[in-house]
Amino acid sequence: MSKLLDLDKDDGILISRTDRLGDLVLALPFVETIKERYPECRVDVISSLYASPILENNRRINKILRVQNDQLLVNKLYKKNLLQSICREKYKVVIVLYPERQISRLFYKAEIPYRIGTAGRFHSVFFNTHLMHSRKKNLKHEFEYNFDFLKFFRRGKTIRFPNVYLREKELKNARRILNDAGVKEDFVVIHPGSGGSAERWPVENFIRLYKLLEKEGVDLVVSGSEQEGAGIEAVCGQLNMPIRKITGETDLRTLAAVLSLAHVVVANSTGPLHLAVAAGTAAVGLYPSRKAMSPLRWGPLGNSDKVIQPVGVECECPPRRCICMETIKPERVMTEVLDLLNKTDRKLRL
Repeated sequence: MSKLLDLDKDDGILISRTDRLGDLVLALPFVETIKERYPECRVDVISSLYASPILENNRRINKILRVQNDQLLVNKLYKKNLLQSICREKYKVVIVLYPERQISRLFYKAEIPYRIGTAGRFHSVFFNTHLMHSRKKNLKHEFEYNFDFLKFFRRGKTIRFPNVYLREKELKNARRILNDAGVKEDFVVIHPGSGGSAERWPVENFIRLYKLLEKEGVDLVVSGSEQEGAGIEAVCGQLNMPIRKITGETDLRTLAAVLSLAHVVVANSTGPLHLAVAAGTAAVGLYPSRKAMSPLRWGPLGNSDKVIQPVGVECECPPRRCICMETIKPERVMTEVLDLLNKTDRKLRL
């Protein structure tokens, strides 16, 4: 058994997860667990500028440090200023859940006494406390891989589900956007985008799903970025299928508020899918059969969520050009959505 770290009252703990939105959502159980076990310590999180809003209004997080990853690569002044910000906090320990080279080197230069990261990588040299594990085989869920780092910390309460904590003004803004779009209660959100993080179900299939559910009397709205909205509009024009959408009208926290008000969210294996679950909404996730994107590793962390994959052998399509995803029929997805809608009481989280 590893020796537990020696932490005193008011020591600073920094947790680093500086990659994508979904990855940060799946790190939230670890972040909140650390605070539960060390309530007397400061627990800060450093994350990407884009994903960082989901950390706001969380009473278990003392401070948020935001990183522009593109600037770390090209802007020496930005890197210097970020290093100074880290040094000012005088952290006792940093846990690097995502060991990106540039940020890991900054922790080394900041001379944080305990720098915990995975072994076996080129930049593992920047850590002085190493975790011996590999995620390449995808043998368990990402949040469980994060929990492997708990071996260095005291036992105690464990938070097993991600949560995003919304403000009333964000919910009010979401209701206004939905009302302006003509959306009623008990609605379903369709989110066709993926941000390039995983193979996508074709947009045409999302639109066909929308129309199938609409015929069943389901109230729907499509969410996404402004750019995604333009692409969706083009497809709708080709198919002559008008839809109701709020693309480009929400920032990240307003999107979370919209998702929290929905009854069901349908999305690819992507950040907004995990955000919906963190906001307390049942989700239907569309996943490729590729092992690297397995729901065993990246599935939603709710109790009532559904995962749909292509039927058959493991995907061997070229990355980002998955033909197998096209074999998931809209009728199959519709059945799962209707099943969730018919369950009027959402299952409570354990």
